[in-house]
Amino acid sequence: MPPSKKELILALVVMLALPMLGELGLRLARVEFDAQLYEPDRELGWKLRPGARGVVSAETRQFVSLNSHGFHDGEHEYEKPANTMRIAVLGNSWTEALQVPVEKTYCSVLERKLSARGCFDGERVEVLNFGVAGYSTVQELLTLRIEVWKYHPDIVLLALYPARDIANNVRELNNAVDPERSPYFVYRGSDLVLDDAFRAVPALQAPQIALQNIGYEINRHVRVLQAISVLQRLGKIRVAVAAVKDRAEKSGVENLEYAIYKPPTTPAMKMAWKITEGLLVAMRDDVRAHGAEFHIVVLATRPQVIPDAAKRAELMTKLGVKDLSYADNRIKEFGEREDIRVIDLAPALSSYAQEQQVYLNGFSRANFGAGHWNEIGHEVSAGTIAGELCVERARRGIARDQQR
Repeated sequence: MPPSKKELILALVVMLALPMLGELGLRLARVEFDAQLYEPDRELGWKLRPGARGVVSAETRQFVSLNSHGFHDGEHEYEKPANTMRIAVLGNSWTEALQVPVEKTYCSVLERKLSARGCFDGERVEVLNFGVAGYSTVQELLTLRIEVWKYHPDIVLLALYPARDIANNVRELNNAVDPERSPYFVYRGSDLVLDDAFRAVPALQAPQIALQNIGYEINRHVRVLQAISVLQRLGKIRVAVAAVKDRAEKSGVENLEYAIYKPPTTPAMKMAWKITEGLLVAMRDDVRAHGAEFHIVVLATRPQVIPDAAKRAELMTKLGVKDLSYADNRIKEFGEREDIRVIDLAPALSSYAQEQQVYLNGFSRANFGAGHWNEIGHEVSAGTIAGELCVERARRGIARDQQR
């Protein structure tokens, strides 16, 4: 027997009432969900949403406000002010640094330290943060070409996190939530060329992007939809974690991040190194063509800054290595061959962590040693980079004086 008109009306009322009651309950309980800070992008796969703001709580609760150009930074005009030394920093989540206030990120601290040291001949120093979570060296090179040159920087720093960035440069090893949405470079003969197959992904088609952006705006005001979005993201993350574990097992390691502590043995990891080094040369050439200086900053990995020497030694035994510096040393040797200045943060950060017996990453006992840099980590990193840049500036000044 088909439902009566009254029964249909009652069912409709219930369907409308339940979401409204849920919304009312969430608001009365003052439940806040993590903000949607990213949006799809046909050139980069994804990017930070300009002007987005809200709470993030993956590692520690933090209110985040992105600038009008879509970066975790203060506002910067495209036109560089007079008498200003502008430094652009490219990187992934370690540089994006949503876990700390914007004024505590190593980019912001670096700006203050360089200004205080005065090693740029009295010029005002601006440090611009172009970090985006999940970005590979490929996406950082594309960001350089698409975004960074609009700001006319004098120096470009590539913050390279070896434990992620090298593997993420090949599709087979990429541990992004959705590796198919990432751009890649591949070798065709001796030429390194862009593989833009990611642009065919349905989520990156213009109509889908428009719908997603409308959805983000609606979600911003409706907490029930925010709750649904959070559940969807958690589901995607679980799938991604399982996929990363599977890729690690196929590569013969327990954790893909550990693959950088010894010479590569698998074809995929060998290709990841080859492509990474090709990308670094391409970035160097692009920076020099724009009349700027290029530096690679090798970020210390989590195991390298464990305060407890015994725990670090235990991991090295497990991995079958005498130290944790294979990737750092290889990048420095590569830099010497290719005339690229390399700043290695691991020695300074490791020494500080051991001497002070503090964790530089993580925010509580629940995630010490497992998360991103805390405020101490950003402070020590910024101080190390500032010192190296000032030493290099002084060295160049001496060389110029000797040539006169």
